[in-house]
This record gives sequence, structure tokens and C-alpha cells, in this order.
Amino acid sequence: MKKKILLLCSLLAFILLLFIPIPALMLTTQSEVIRIEPFLKNQPFSIRWTHSVEKEDWEEFFIIKDDTILIESTRFKTFGAGVPNDAGENTFIKDGWVYMTDINQPIGETLRFQTGKTTNHRFQIKGSYLTLEPQVSYEVKVQKVPLYQLMVRLVKVK
Repeated sequence: MKKKILLLCSLLAFILLLFIPIPALMLTTQSEVIRIEPFLKNQPFSIRWTHSVEKEDWEEFFIIKDDTILIESTRFKTFGAGVPNDAGENTFIKDGWVYMTDINQPIGETLRFQTGKTTNHRFQIKGSYLTLEPQVSYEVKVQKVPLYQLMVRLVKVK
């Protein structure tokens, strides 16, 4: 009898755990969730694209602190008109890239961006790049989702 009660309590606790809201980083379009990742504090992500005029790659690096997205740094191949010369604390050249670091500018709770026809946008998190569809509006945000939903989505993606 005690084993049955213990088993029942364990099963009930497991079911309740599945409904605990967990912070997750979500990449979405207006119609679907593209990527969902368990959110770890200070988990960086980036967006990389080919500049429409310069035809060179640019990449912006972000981090989330207290549910606010911050742009931490950027890198690009050419330094031309319209590029600020003092966006961060440090600007340097490394391996053919111009880096601007320690920008730490708040974006807000949601980062919205639009891909272009020929910009080859890529979203990077945890070391892997996801090529995004052209001419689509995307959102990146941290949202609390039930643990079961996160688990189901992670199983579908893999």
C-alpha cells in the first residue's frame, strides 16, 4: 500500500513539474515558432546577414539580462558611411573583421527584424546557425512556457 501511495505521489509530482513555466528563448514568425531553446542566463545569440550594399557579412551579438535583450557587440568587414565610430567601448580589427564590443545597449523584451530578398540572414545560438527564410518578419524573445511544451518542441526539432 505504501509503495502505491509513493508511486502515485511521484507520478503526481512529475505531472505537476511538466506544467512549471520555464523561460525559453523563442524565434518566431507571425505564424509559427521556428526555434525554441531553454533559456540560460546570459545565453548569447547572434544574427548574421549579408549587407545589401556592401555584399559583406555583418553579425550582431546579443544577450538577455532580466528579460531585456541587449546588443553586446557587432562585427563587419567594411567600415563605411553610416557606420558609427563609437558604438562600443572597444573597436578593433581581427581576422579581417572590424569589431565593436561592449556596446550593451538595451533593445527591449522583443527583437524584431525583417530578412531581405538577398541578405542570407542566419540565426545562431549554442554554436549552430539556422538559415532564415527571405522576406519574412521574425521576433526573438524570452517567454515562459510549460516544461512539457519545451520538451515536446525540443524532441520535434531534433
